[in-house]
Amino acid sequence: MSKLIATFRLLQDEAIDIVSAVSEEHYHKQFHPDLSPIGWHLGHCVFTESYWIKEQLLEKNIVDNSLRSLYVPELSAKQSRGTALPEKNNMLAWAKDTQTENCTLLELAVTQLTSHKLLTNDFLIHFLIQHYSQHIETMTMVLTAIQIQSNHTEFTPSKILKSNQQQKEFITVESSTYTIGLKENNLPYDNEHPTHIVELNSYKIASLPVSNGEYLSFMNSAAYSTKEVWSDAGWEWFSNSRQAHPYHWQKNKNGNWYGTDHQGPFSLDERQTVYGLSQFEAEAYARWVGGRLPHEYEWEAAANNHQLDQTGVVWEWCNNNFHPYDGFSPYPYPGYSAHYFDGQHYVLKSGSRYTKEHIKRASFRNYYQADKRHIFAGCRLVYD
Repeated sequence: MSKLIATFRLLQDEAIDIVSAVSEEHYHKQFHPDLSPIGWHLGHCVFTESYWIKEQLLEKNIVDNSLRSLYVPELSAKQSRGTALPEKNNMLAWAKDTQTENCTLLELAVTQLTSHKLLTNDFLIHFLIQHYSQHIETMTMVLTAIQIQSNHTEFTPSKILKSNQQQKEFITVESSTYTIGLKENNLPYDNEHPTHIVELNSYKIASLPVSNGEYLSFMNSAAYSTKEVWSDAGWEWFSNSRQAHPYHWQKNKNGNWYGTDHQGPFSLDERQTVYGLSQFEAEAYARWVGGRLPHEYEWEAAANNHQLDQTGVVWEWCNNNFHPYDGFSPYPYPGYSAHYFDGQHYVLKSGSRYTKEHIKRASFRNYYQADKRHIFAGCRLVYD
């Protein structure tokens, strides 16, 4: 447990450092309609650990309603969160003091409440570590959105991005039964449980995710304006948005593509994995090359068999909705997963280069609506 608490402390410090480095204006500002201001994420993480350690574990009703109304997502609209935040220095002082207090309380609870359900198999500390991990990645999305809104048109890439042909390396996964889900009972999240067996027909899955050069071929072929490669919902999305390139790509004054991440502009390499795609775009690309996106069970079966290269580089869109496994039971609270079993969210697998190792496992299920492209998501293709 001491090692886990040390890991937790490092994540607490990392969230503090991210917020400390931004300006007061950027701390409060919402840079993307789907992303909360960066200061809110720190407040939410600290509120969440306080709620679980103090209220749920120690049964102390100490979280006041003003914090609850701001940091419980269902009670606070994204567009109003920035103006409700305290000044940055006040936030940082409160967050540091509260984090220290919470770690002390947690260390004591581990020795005094050994039979508590939340402490069984170190569940609560794993839960808090993974919660911070997810929000730190989202904070990186906010930093990226800040950079995208900055003027980098003077940036000159070190090389011109070139298109290339679709990769030809595929792995055959044989027809069989496969085990899906998280085997370790001490780890979140509820949507990874229970472990179950699925029967899959044979399929071929790409050894690598789609690259920048491959995706540029799709763009250069005018595929964005080719209705036949889109689903009805995807074509409607494109017709309304007119977004015809990955979210993280921009053009400089000379018309050359470059990428933008949380640190600023960078040169795109055609061999590197493309990201910044919506599920609609990933699906259209797959259809354009004559393939499809994998079902999450297909992706997980191949990953468990160590048949996939370059996992953990981008989140990879799947073709199925986020759904409960048979026998699903919400834990430790109903709202983490169950609210999103709505037929509108699609599963992503793998993890990005900004994803912490604590949640990089084959069974982990990320989920977003199909139009979301600010996430670090690309795709890997399957052929029947």
